[in-house]
Amino acid sequence: MEALDILIDEHGIIRQFLDNLVLSLKKMEQGERPPKKFFEKAVSFARDFTDKYHHFKEEHILFNRLAMKKKGKIDAEVESLKYQHERGRALIGEVAKALEGYGQGREAQTLILLESLAAYISLLRQHIHKEDHVFYPMVEKEFPWDEYRGLLEVFQQEGKKMGERFVEKSKRDLYEMGGLLIT
Repeated sequence: MEALDILIDEHGIIRQFLDNLVLSLKKMEQGERPPKKFFEKAVSFARDFTDKYHHFKEEHILFNRLAMKKKGKIDAEVESLKYQHERGRALIGEVAKALEGYGQGREAQTLILLESLAAYISLLRQHIHKEDHVFYPMVEKEFPWDEYRGLLEVFQQEGKKMGERFVEKSKRDLYEMGGLLIT
């Protein structure tokens, strides 16, 4: 496995997460109310897997190293990607704040939850596409093999900080989230 394979695999997991969110929104648009627990798990997944695990590697390792390689030529693009991460965190924060009211059946909080999730889904889908098709190919082109190989080692070290079974646990969480939408 290469460094970018890790990030691309993680994008696949995040896409599955986004698919769960889309299904929850469709259910809500049809008048159903997914359990509050589904959205609590969604907030945890977004904060733990997407941000602490995946986005950390991009923001603090990959983007910074690529920006140094390009000597300022892509600083605006890198800042845009980092801003998108921040915006995603803010949207998940809005979801988290709306959960109590959603659980009590309050319409205003339900609307905030719907709007925030819709914006989050759209943002992350566009963001992932840009990384997969613009930034990751740039990394492959710009990094000599030894530096690229060094990224793999750093990513693996970062992954161990969350625990050896973190990715498997995250996948189980996604499965459980899907189950909450079926019942």
